Amino acid sequence: MTSSTLLLYMEQQAVLEGEAAVLEVVPDFKDGMAAVVLGRTLFYPQGGGQPFDQGWIKGEAGRFQVEEVRFQGGIVHHLGRPAARPFQAGDAVTLQVDGERRRLHSRLHTAGHLIDEAVWNLGLGWQPAKGVHAPGQSAVEYRADAVPAPDAAALIEAELNRLIRHGFPTRTELVSREELPKRARFVPDNLPLDKPVRLVTVWDERGLPCGGTHVADIREVGPVIIRYVKARKNMVKVAYELEAGT
Repeated sequence: MTSSTLLLYMEQQAVLEGEAAVLEVVPDFKDGMAAVVLGRTLFYPQGGGQPFDQGWIKGEAGRFQVEEVRFQGGIVHHLGRPAARPFQAGDAVTLQVDGERRRLHSRLHTAGHLIDEAVWNLGLGWQPAKGVHAPGQSAVEYRADAVPAPDAAALIEAELNRLIRHGFPTRTELVSREELPKRARFVPDNLPLDKPVRLVTVWDERGLPCGGTHVADIREVGPVIIRYVKARKNMVKVAYELEAGT
């Protein structure tokens, strides 16, 4: 039985190249793509509203283009078209993550957390529910009893960009499930049971549980535009995007 994959990106977000060993190769895992399972990985799998990384796995057998990365039952599957000579279990390989794609997703994910901070600072009283941090789809949803004020989008955008201009070094820390409620501002009910628990802080001293990737300092996010704030039933959706050209 394949062991759980060591998730190096949880503590080494800035590292985009490294080495690993092949544990298993599944020739036809999904839609004609093979899956390579490694003992450890730098590739971020789809999850938490953040898209998967892409890049390359390289070895003596050649280069394997990683088109998708999926997480299932503690195991990360690196999906792509089969190499000319497929890797074998035990092969030593080199990992290379697409840095431009990772940086974009990290900026969007950090921006989503900073919207949480702006909402908190403005005293809106909304409770985080879920987020999507993908280009063209980025939004954070909250549970809220009151209808947002007409100027909510402008207020959130102003506070969000004030924080970004000020800057703050992001921090990540693996914590126990028992410690998390004491350290986090909010703990969701649906924390995954097959991943380590990590606390991410993007402002102040209290963070949020998150397994995604983030920038080293929030200044790297750059200006953010709040596209709209919409209410439906007891939910409020805040849609956002990075300013064009940044």
